[in-house]
Amino acid sequence: MTMFPTPPIPSSHESRPSRFAGLRAGPLGKTVAGVAALVLVAVAIGTIVGMATRETLRFQYVAVAGEDMMNQQLLIDYDGGSPVTPTLSFTAYDGAGHSLPKVRVRTMFGSDHGALVILPGGGFDVLIFDGPSADQVADVKVTVDDAPTVRFPLVESFVDVTPLDREGATVTRNDRIASVEVTNPNGLPVTVRLVYVVWNDPEPGKTQQAETVTPVGGLITVPGDDSVTVRMSGPADAANGKAVARNRPASIKAYFTTV
Repeated sequence: MTMFPTPPIPSSHESRPSRFAGLRAGPLGKTVAGVAALVLVAVAIGTIVGMATRETLRFQYVAVAGEDMMNQQLLIDYDGGSPVTPTLSFTAYDGAGHSLPKVRVRTMFGSDHGALVILPGGGFDVLIFDGPSADQVADVKVTVDDAPTVRFPLVESFVDVTPLDREGATVTRNDRIASVEVTNPNGLPVTVRLVYVVWNDPEPGKTQQAETVTPVGGLITVPGDDSVTVRMSGPADAANGKAVARNRPASIKAYFTTV
């Protein structure tokens, strides 16, 4: 079963994906000029280790996903029957197919350290490249170091994330945010984490990536068919204030996790 959209479909905090689809990533702060509307590279296959089902995870790296979409997405296709929390490692490559050993690859949602829950059907993460030649990355090789099964509800939809001001009115992701409403459209409770993401300002022809990723609150349990409100405080509030003052594009993202 393959759930990779072609091309990925944009969404906003006001939309509700029909499937928990990080495969429909949230909006980016800007469109990067000089890059093709959709670039699909780096299809890698990793065999799950250390789990009874011995299913297969497949990956597709999307460098540029189109207008108002997050760049540097890692789409994850998973045919297993139970949720898993993979630990992935990455090797970056340039456009000529040469490895970039000095480039460190991190993830926004924690699939590099077993934090992201992948449900049957698949999910996604967003990659961040650091170090010399980080702006030369065109491809990635994905290695599955581990992928244990985990107890998590087999829900059909992802959560909705809505930023609010001090009066509780809806604001945009680029405004001053006092709190975040997380709505669970599923009948079963889920656990998620929130991150406040500030995007960089790339040169023309380069992909846009996360400049800072700041946790918002802790592990959040959202009851079925209900909402919870999480206050923007501490480092997240400071990051939001700084981004607004500098007029930097930002997003608030949620991901399934148990840790």
